Amino acid sequence: MKSIVRASAVIKSTFQSPRGIFLTLVLTSLLSCGFGVIENNSAGAIPYPDGTQISQSQANELPKTIANKILGDASFRSGLRKRELEITQVTSKTFGNPCEFKFGEVCTREYNPIEGWEVVVKVRQDSWTYHVDKSGKQRILDPKVSTSQTLPKAIADAILTDASSRSGVEITDVKITQTTPKTFGNLCQFNFGEVCTQQYDPVEGWEVIVKVKEQSWIYHVNKSTSQIILDPKANATEKSK
Repeated sequence: MKSIVRASAVIKSTFQSPRGIFLTLVLTSLLSCGFGVIENNSAGAIPYPDGTQISQSQANELPKTIANKILGDASFRSGLRKRELEITQVTSKTFGNPCEFKFGEVCTREYNPIEGWEVVVKVRQDSWTYHVDKSGKQRILDPKVSTSQTLPKAIADAILTDASSRSGVEITDVKITQTTPKTFGNLCQFNFGEVCTQQYDPVEGWEVIVKVKEQSWIYHVNKSTSQIILDPKANATEKSK
């Protein structure tokens, strides 16, 4: 009993001393930090409509290589630099089937799941939504997004020169009426194939419509401008030399 009383007296004198006061403050600070970490982890959870919550770390698990590809696509379509764009939201998601993955508005209930993410990119004052699969090979932009990009002058000139040469019309009388940045599913689609496989090997580029006399010719051009393809259905007659 005496030993207990003696120990109590020692503890009391210790915490009343300057060193004891310092230790008390340190312990209080550590406990506060600990509780703060717990609270922050809880606050970092993201609620979803079905009631589940996913931590911030899980939501941001999008690999850097895939994030760069998405930002590269948004940069290409918008004409902005990558550093001017920002990924504002990443949601890990299981899409029920390819139709849902490709933003189909009317899809069957077939269950052929695609694991991936829904990614929101801030482009100027707009928010663009992408669907991307786990491999990063399939990156689909919501078709409702209004994108605008100026076709590089060198490409425009090459297309106009080609249309003029094929039609025999002076280049000043040939006009580009529409340009659309586009991701072609594969080379077959890029080359205007009518029966193509479902293989997804994307080709980034543009679809360009040119007015030649009273006709509208459709061109496909890839991002590097190494390929400029005219729709074979166009009634193009090579000018005689």
